[in-house]
Amino acid sequence: MVKNIKVVFVLALFFVFTDAWCQSTETTILDKRSSKMQTFEQLKVMIKEKPIEFVAQRAFPMGYKNMDLFSNPNYLRISGDSAFVSMPFFGRAYSVTPGERGGFHFEGIMQNKEFKMDDKKRKITIAFSMKEDNDQYQFYLEIAGKENASLSINSNDRSPISYNGDVEEWVKED
Repeated sequence: MVKNIKVVFVLALFFVFTDAWCQSTETTILDKRSSKMQTFEQLKVMIKEKPIEFVAQRAFPMGYKNMDLFSNPNYLRISGDSAFVSMPFFGRAYSVTPGERGGFHFEGIMQNKEFKMDDKKRKITIAFSMKEDNDQYQFYLEIAGKENASLSINSNDRSPISYNGDVEEWVKED
């Protein structure tokens, strides 16, 4: 009889702890979801209303090994309808103007700008094109969080290249 009481007591204790653990896990999951949604809403407001800056940490040139950009300063800055680009390029160039410095370095007005938000996947996509003297560029920036963004650049005269990095509010230096 005492053995049966011990078994019942152990089982009851087990169910109480299991129930408490499940409830705390469920609460934690709900807290994480609401935190992610709140962060995504803040990101949407920042991208809609403020200038942003993408800074790459890794480059992925087509047909080559990926590169760490720790020692290569770079950025894509978007402010209103203007874009300021200073990104390194690694890969194949099909035609190059003599005296041109490597990489993508220019600024101008964005053309064909598309802005998409996917609330379900918590992703923001900004696509646009820009024209330089001898080349046309297509930019595709996908943002899935402040520390999770990717940029792809396609060019008429160079092989495609992608970058992974961060997006933050751009504070203009005076």
